[in-house]
Amino acid sequence: MTEISFYFNVPNREHALCQLVSKALAKRLSINILADSQAAAVALDGLLWEVPQTGFLPHCAADDANVADTPIVLDYRPELLPARQLLFNWTNGLPAGFERYQRVVEVVPIDEEARNLARGRWKAYVAQGFKPTSFDMMDRAG
Repeated sequence: MTEISFYFNVPNREHALCQLVSKALAKRLSINILADSQAAAVALDGLLWEVPQTGFLPHCAADDANVADTPIVLDYRPELLPARQLLFNWTNGLPAGFERYQRVVEVVPIDEEARNLARGRWKAYVAQGFKPTSFDMMDRAG
């Protein structure tokens, strides 16, 4: 069964995403990142090339010719995402086909609107028989 992980109380969502993706990449996991729009995918594309400052997180779009050789696929079209082990959901809804992943990661910032949307996703996962786990990033900051 797919493992669902929520990282909440995240002060900087983009920074946390890069840290979590970097850790997954170090474990040699295959990764998809699903953005909610083309504009969001473009913004994340720039971020992944710039962070961490000492390197970059190699990635491509789902329709790129090098997708099979690239450890991270970033796209806003869930139907194009290849089979991978890990999905980072960068949308406000349940990602289509999330059950095919070993793990789905949700990164939830501090603001109340984002938290309410995340609560809705949590409830939707539970309603489908999944048991999400949560990690409070405020507890880890100290």
